[in-house]
Amino acid sequence: MQKINTKQYSELLSYLYERKVPMFVQGGPGIGKSEIPRQVFAKIAEQKNLEFVRWDKTTLSEKDALAKHPEKYFVFCDQRLSQMDTTDLRGIPKMSGDKMESMPPFWVKFFCNEKAEGVIFFDEINLAPPIVQGSAYQIIHDGSMSDMKLSDKVYLIAAGNRAEDKAFTFELPLPLRDRFAEIELVPDAESWTNWASANVNPHIVAFINWKESYLYKVSESGQDKSTTPRGLKRASDLIGKKNITSPDVTLLASISCGEAFATEFQAYVKYFQALDWDKIYSNPETVAKLEVSQLFAVSGGLSEHFQKSPDKFNDIVTVIEHMAPEFSVMSLRMMRDWNPKLFKNRAVKNKKFVDELAPRLGKFII
Repeated sequence: MQKINTKQYSELLSYLYERKVPMFVQGGPGIGKSEIPRQVFAKIAEQKNLEFVRWDKTTLSEKDALAKHPEKYFVFCDQRLSQMDTTDLRGIPKMSGDKMESMPPFWVKFFCNEKAEGVIFFDEINLAPPIVQGSAYQIIHDGSMSDMKLSDKVYLIAAGNRAEDKAFTFELPLPLRDRFAEIELVPDAESWTNWASANVNPHIVAFINWKESYLYKVSESGQDKSTTPRGLKRASDLIGKKNITSPDVTLLASISCGEAFATEFQAYVKYFQALDWDKIYSNPETVAKLEVSQLFAVSGGLSEHFQKSPDKFNDIVTVIEHMAPEFSVMSLRMMRDWNPKLFKNRAVKNKKFVDELAPRLGKFII
């Protein structure tokens, strides 16, 4: 199966969506198989001037409103096949005169409206027993369910775990797999950093760039908690605005990403804690003498300072100017991806950035 990173995944989703070619994505837990499609299709909805709606986040009355005016919305419907039986797809049979009919679920009826537009995302498809997979096959293969045709504006995706993830998967039958374009999603630090700079604590981002293996690290024994991109986001949310040197941070990192991660992250925090920021800003040339491990902590600190005090941009750039190119680029990218508009406004007004950094590093930043 073709392995791709998260950036390629986003691009391929858009490409296949335009051509209405169903996709099956396989990969480890917590790496973005379902989160990335939500982000991609939210942007597509915006481009179409439609309101993006997650079906699983709406109330019954809101679903009624969607059904009355489906042409106004782009609906993303996440259905966990592993939690279903066949009636959850085909509906409950009922007698209508001398005929047997089905009472399909609300979401099936919605997407069978010819004006409905959106995505049906069958998550955990290979955790569902074969009989449920068979019911899903009718939607995927025939574009119909309960004797009703799906709207031509509806796109289908499926996702599943790998057998090595110990997820007790069922093998997908060949006729079902053959309906999909298939990929395996693998996490990579660069693509994750582009997203995480705007969504994850900058120190966690800097740490992952230092120790890339901790972006996705599965506990071999199963005794310790594994580290995944989802766990990193959870750790960031729990840490919130706490000082990264707070004793609580190690505990929060451990329960989110495992003890091994927390131990290594604690080493990063010690490097950060030892930095003399007054000295760095007053004598920025001193960063050129720092060790590599310390420079990752400097990058994380500079990004944090920019997020807390954008007015420090000029001072930050003066420090970045004296860092090795790879750390200069990493620091600038983290700042840019956190708030592209704010970064650009500050950058174009900074003479040192325009005259020195942009000509030298601009092609790696823009």
